[in-house]
Amino acid sequence: MKGDVVLESPAISVIMGNYNHAHYLDQSIPAILNQSLRPKELIIVDDGSTDNSVEIIEGFARKDPAIRFYKNEKNMGNVPTYMRAFAKVTGDYFHCASADDLILPGLFEKGTAMLAKYPQAGMFSGVSKRIDGNGNEQVTSPEPPYISEMPCYISPEKALELALDGVTWLCTQSAIWRMSSIREVGAYSPAFGNYIDEISAALITLNCGTCFTSEILGVSRVLENSFSDKYRFDPKSFIDLMEDSEAVMRSECSEKLPASFIDTFRKRSLYQMGAMALNDWKSSGDECHDYLDRALENPSLLDRIVLSASRALITTHKRFLKLFLYFRLRRLTGMMISKVVGRFKNK
Repeated sequence: MKGDVVLESPAISVIMGNYNHAHYLDQSIPAILNQSLRPKELIIVDDGSTDNSVEIIEGFARKDPAIRFYKNEKNMGNVPTYMRAFAKVTGDYFHCASADDLILPGLFEKGTAMLAKYPQAGMFSGVSKRIDGNGNEQVTSPEPPYISEMPCYISPEKALELALDGVTWLCTQSAIWRMSSIREVGAYSPAFGNYIDEISAALITLNCGTCFTSEILGVSRVLENSFSDKYRFDPKSFIDLMEDSEAVMRSECSEKLPASFIDTFRKRSLYQMGAMALNDWKSSGDECHDYLDRALENPSLLDRIVLSASRALITTHKRFLKLFLYFRLRRLTGMMISKVVGRFKNK
């Protein structure tokens, strides 16, 4: 009608890096383009794939002008690929998508609505369901219990309090970032390296605040031999990454991140490295006992008792040391106890 004010939809830019994930693109790309609130642009950068990824992406690009497709001449790695895409963002908000993950219906509409309700917030995140390469469901990210069952705004002060208690609530796979906040706090810098999402999220939540919903709005694939896989199981690679990230936080971000947060980050990282080392030790012990079982081709009752007792001792030793590490390096809170209980229930 004449005189009516037409409100423009929020302009959302989506960036996606891809390397040899052709078999997931038929799901991940339509999940973005078919959102109830369509993105202004989907910027895809292929990082020198050797499968038929380029053919699939070009097929989508011919059908939808929202797709802007670029190709690296050679494999550049994760951070340079995503930074190339990020440099081309023109929207007011952006979402960082992985070619092998999936966003669920309503993410953009619900996320931008909450950010409109809380204009001081720098980002929004929901919960992501984790699945393995066979589609089997794992624990969600973040894990329950959640900080709130209702959609909420978390102030910078509350975010710091939660972080110091070791409570996590952010999931970058189901997040929407406000571009003005990124510029304000200097987030999404290539200097952050492979921890770019996490450092950027810390800068924004501790300076602008964030919105959260416990609704599942994404699906993350936990794949073997993926980029992040080595950081989940290799203590040396993990601690190298964490120490580099800590150094960046203490130098590049010292004015924006409280020292107490960085100290807590360091202690949590040391705990995670120790826990990985204990898991490796337990796996080596299990493998050793398997060979001992084979060495005793016809084990007697005494053989079985001795080996069973030895296995139990290793398990007990690992649990004791892990508990010791936790009390030395982490804070024991009611929420953390609830998470541990939840893990045991799911096993």
